[in-house]
Amino acid sequence: MDGILVINKPKGPSSFYYMKKIQRKLDIKKVGHLGTLDPNASGVLVLMCGRATKLNERLSGGAKVYQSLFTYGIETDTLDPEGNVITKSEIIPTPQQIKAVLPSLVGDVEIEIPKFSAVHINGERAYDLARRGVEFQAPKKVVKVERFELLPNGWVEIECQTGTYVRSLAKLVAQKLGTVAIASEITRTRVGNFKLENAKTLEDVTLNDLIPIENFH
Repeated sequence: MDGILVINKPKGPSSFYYMKKIQRKLDIKKVGHLGTLDPNASGVLVLMCGRATKLNERLSGGAKVYQSLFTYGIETDTLDPEGNVITKSEIIPTPQQIKAVLPSLVGDVEIEIPKFSAVHINGERAYDLARRGVEFQAPKKVVKVERFELLPNGWVEIECQTGTYVRSLAKLVAQKLGTVAIASEITRTRVGNFKLENAKTLEDVTLNDLIPIENFH
């Protein structure tokens, strides 16, 4: 069972839960991935099956594209709708105001990693500490944003490199506009050359959907 599966993960389950379901359905023993998605996010989840796990390093450098709906005037501790509200603001920016600040977040951008994330803090996952109410300073990192656009439907589209947190970008945009925000919807539409329109769901995926590893030599 060697090859690559392009999966459309729905909002709700964790990436690892969804991976295990597919692994059991198709009876695949070894599965890796090209980056997970938050449970609250949906979209492209690329699974490396069998010997394809050896291609991880070669394929992991591709850009990722997300579409996200930012909801202004509210901030939660998770920076998404699942968390507890910690701040509110009456300032709701106009599309013109949002569009004006997005170019300042293209290039090398320093973000604060969400406290509800899988990053390690002193040997523990940040989300485990946050759930227990442990106070800690969220680490910062520099990420590469290649494109940041406001779409006609009010969503934003972000092309970025691996390691970028869309929830953190929502917070940054809001800060530049003097308000607060959460990423209320996140959909990953592309990972490298793997696109959402070619992705399969748990219900319709079969072994025939495996992309042979020979395609990547």
